[in-house]
Amino acid sequence: MLKHFITNNHQFKPTDPQYRQVYLINGMLLGMVVVFTFFFFINLAFYALYTVALLDFIGAVLAVTILRRFQLLHHVRQAAYQTVLLLALFLLGYLGFTAPQFYSLYWLCIFPPLAFFLLGSRLGLIATMLFMALLTMLLSWRSASWPADSFGAEALLNVAFASICLVLLVHYYEVSRNEVMRALAIQHRQLQRLSVTDTLTGLYNRSKLDAILSQEISRSIRHQSPFSVVLADLDFFKAVNDNFGHMAGDQALMSFAGILLQHCRELDVPGRWGGEEFLIVCPHTDIIGAKQLAERIRAAVADYDFAHGKQLTVSLGVASFIRDDDASTILKRADDALYRAKGKGRNRVEI
Repeated sequence: MLKHFITNNHQFKPTDPQYRQVYLINGMLLGMVVVFTFFFFINLAFYALYTVALLDFIGAVLAVTILRRFQLLHHVRQAAYQTVLLLALFLLGYLGFTAPQFYSLYWLCIFPPLAFFLLGSRLGLIATMLFMALLTMLLSWRSASWPADSFGAEALLNVAFASICLVLLVHYYEVSRNEVMRALAIQHRQLQRLSVTDTLTGLYNRSKLDAILSQEISRSIRHQSPFSVVLADLDFFKAVNDNFGHMAGDQALMSFAGILLQHCRELDVPGRWGGEEFLIVCPHTDIIGAKQLAERIRAAVADYDFAHGKQLTVSLGVASFIRDDDASTILKRADDALYRAKGKGRNRVEI
């Protein structure tokens, strides 16, 4: 239950790029609510530090407010800014009150990693520099009231150098992490594209066409809208491979894919069905419109000068969606129409 809460009630999944940021923001804000509330009662009941208790109460209210807004609005960037700002105010207040103690400056190490992770390398560096500047001003102002043996110059110098090293290391890590994440995102997009694309023609492959066909069937059933399919097969294509070689055949397939892309409308989805067979899914298109598209493609192929002076033709079968169709039935009708076109002499369209 807690895990679902800190990932914003299932709004962000582990595959989302911002999932870890959401996890950290919610975890930090919940932690602040607990810490502020705990010290509010401690300072109020046992130490009579009423001013500090008031600050604890304000901090708890702010943390709850930011957390609630984030759960409702899911604005990751806004919540990140607010969380970093609240953390900075909390640490500055804490360090201002406890600076003379030897352990107080340990808490400096919290801010840079969180600022860089939540805000990114550039804004995280700016936020860290501002935090360090404000902290230096605060400690300089408070140092007049410290005991004489609070911090020596050597200790303060070591803290300064350690803080600089920490900031540089975190900055380098965040820059490196962003570069790796960008490279992984590019590779993921490339793999996604390859998984749905025919490597030779650049058109969609059969698995993607199957998915698109299923979507169009569902949409047509839901909205009672037409759609059609065109099944195309290059005539006597085996002769191209036999007479001119497979490289010439591949070039012919790529040229035919270019013809499809040139003559299909923006809403049409052409793809390679297998071998020299291609499928075009035509949303919002009745049988007449699909036949007109098929005729344009047939004429363009007949007029095209393929490699080696070879003139190719194409036969096409057209089918339109009817009620109770599924993918296999509409494709079967298109395939039957294609074979009728082949049987009637090729270089023709049948519906």
